[in-house]
Amino acid sequence: MLKQIIKSVLLWRLAILAVAAMAVYILPAKDCCQDFGANLSPSYLANIWANFAGGNFLDLARLGHGLPLKSSTYVFFPLFPAAINILTTVIPNYLASGLVLVHVSLVLALYYLSRLVRLDYKKNIAQNTLLLLLLFPTAFFFGSVYTESFFLLLVVLSFYLVRKKQFLLACLTGLFASATSFAGIFLWPALIWEIWQSRDRTSLIWLLLPPLGLLTYMKFLVTKTGDAFYFLKVTPDFGPNLVINKLILLHQVFFRYGKMLVASQWANPLFFTIVLEFTVGILFLILTILAFKKLRHSYAIFTLLSYLIPTFTGTFTGLPRYALTIFPAFILLSLWYDNQKPLVKKVYLAINIATAVFLVTLFTRGYFVG
Repeated sequence: MLKQIIKSVLLWRLAILAVAAMAVYILPAKDCCQDFGANLSPSYLANIWANFAGGNFLDLARLGHGLPLKSSTYVFFPLFPAAINILTTVIPNYLASGLVLVHVSLVLALYYLSRLVRLDYKKNIAQNTLLLLLLFPTAFFFGSVYTESFFLLLVVLSFYLVRKKQFLLACLTGLFASATSFAGIFLWPALIWEIWQSRDRTSLIWLLLPPLGLLTYMKFLVTKTGDAFYFLKVTPDFGPNLVINKLILLHQVFFRYGKMLVASQWANPLFFTIVLEFTVGILFLILTILAFKKLRHSYAIFTLLSYLIPTFTGTFTGLPRYALTIFPAFILLSLWYDNQKPLVKKVYLAINIATAVFLVTLFTRGYFVG
């Protein structure tokens, strides 16, 4: 199984590189890509995968949190850049270390996701789950210096370990997840549910571990900024539409996107980003509802929190990317896909691939896509 996953990831990676190479002849680069090296040079084809937030993660890996970096980098949790920094002791290049880390993490995440799905479903459902995840339009972020591959590995591994009743290791992995992303704390209620359902009351003590990653980072922020929630305070620096001083409900977010779709010009690349975010918002709302009907309660809890909590900022910005780590949604997609006629399957895959090609073209030429 592992060998097949490695082969699949290599083919997927080569396909994305081919699209990135073709993008050079299709779309002019924005200013942020001008320093990546000559078009189609090895340096260019490597640097484009540290675009946007990727550059911040590499800076954090080199310098750590705090000065001389901008205070806005506190929005990024510390474990992922720390892992890159540790890897540089073996690979003395930060970009190369970051790329190796995300690809190894992806392979392991897919391996454990397959094993996790096989606990409940047949082999074809597990295979289709991996297929639909890799072909999701924003899956190229798995091969970029972003947290998605690393975080997905921690999330899936934590669920797999708790399902195998290795509660200490599951909760320890949950700690690492909450030190990687704020979304890591959404694992905690799911782990509570699984361990409580096991009736192993002596293992409840391990549930103190998962929030420690987040709490440790918050304590660090208090020493540096005086505000434990400073990572939330600086969130609007990475998205002008993000609101943190008031609660915005889901129906208000959809209404807001409706107005943006009417007001935006379709020729503007930003219009496509709005359409993408709106579409993924609808899709994952449906999948969240279905999760409570068709999946384990722990999976449904994690799906609900991962989808809903970020929308309280008033936007779906980033949803097409961080939805990649909501693995139960892809199990549901696999169950749906398995029951479709061959023509429907081909159309669905074609739409995903075409959208992915367009997004990779935009991203690698410096256009923001989430």
